[in-house]
Amino acid sequence: MEYGSEFDWRANAPYRRENTGFVRGDWLLYRSGRDALKAFARSTGKTRVLLPALCCESMILPFTQNGCEVVFYRLNEDLSGKEDDVREKLTDGAVLLYMRYFGVPPFSDAFLTSLRESGHGYRFLEDRTHDILIPREDGGFQPDAVAASLRKWAALPEGGMLRSAQPVDPGWPDPAYGDLRQEAMKEKSRYLDWEDPELKQWYSEKLRRAEGLLDESGEPAAMSPEYRELLEKLDFSGILAARFRNLRRLERGLRPLAEEGLIRFLIPEPEKSGLYLPILVEERDRVQRAMFTYKIYCPAAIWPEPREAAGVCPVSHRITEHMLSLLCDQRYDEGDMDYQICALTEILHKRGRET
Repeated sequence: MEYGSEFDWRANAPYRRENTGFVRGDWLLYRSGRDALKAFARSTGKTRVLLPALCCESMILPFTQNGCEVVFYRLNEDLSGKEDDVREKLTDGAVLLYMRYFGVPPFSDAFLTSLRESGHGYRFLEDRTHDILIPREDGGFQPDAVAASLRKWAALPEGGMLRSAQPVDPGWPDPAYGDLRQEAMKEKSRYLDWEDPELKQWYSEKLRRAEGLLDESGEPAAMSPEYRELLEKLDFSGILAARFRNLRRLERGLRPLAEEGLIRFLIPEPEKSGLYLPILVEERDRVQRAMFTYKIYCPAAIWPEPREAAGVCPVSHRITEHMLSLLCDQRYDEGDMDYQICALTEILHKRGRET
């Protein structure tokens, strides 16, 4: 058994249904979340775009490829955005991109409304990759556009979404990326059956080649029809229920480590995070490597501080240095969560004895 990393092709099997109606309304579907950002960027003109300092390189390139100036803003300790820093860096017609890190509201509605009513023509883009499957209450501040990537939620070769109040480029399908990722996912299924190191090398190389295709130009690519059909037949309600079940098990099992001061939960209600269960731990890289020996491949900071944002935000830098993202997705059950808990407990207690 191997835990983590890219989904294999069979991971969707328990969640395949007839059309589930997940994609409704005026959503446009793209090859990736990166393509959705490209489509939005092309609609803005060459303007300033404010990104949180805790983001990843793949969120920057869609804007710089389309002539935008990217500036980073700081975060508070609770992962909300620093409002005074945002006000200082906004210019007329600028775009403010924000996201809910594991469900934490980025700004108050009052703050966002005051910016909208300021008369400076700001536009608002929400990245919902962290919580696109989690229902929200109606009402509240509505951004001008919402983008999301679905590839961290399920075994999807392609999966980007964008809803925009202004017309955007829908793009044309380019199946080369999705087809390459599908091949890699199928090879990973074979690797999990046979544990042949050569198969792991093959699928890893195909995934790297596929990622390179996303950055070849600033033009967005639409989702290919066969992958849209796959997306529309996934039971995301079932996927989310499985993730919440696993998160509850993880949270309860990790409480003793938190009480000992060996870990710290990144957010107040980690069992509601959805995507992963994020913790902060000293010597994160060492702990992550130790988890590898248990065949548990936990990501570190999901959106690490990009080099362009170095020095901007102490909070994002600390998270990049210390965050470990524990696995909770639908491939696993509560027994698998117990395995992660036991592995992490053994690693941290052993480290404590050594020091």
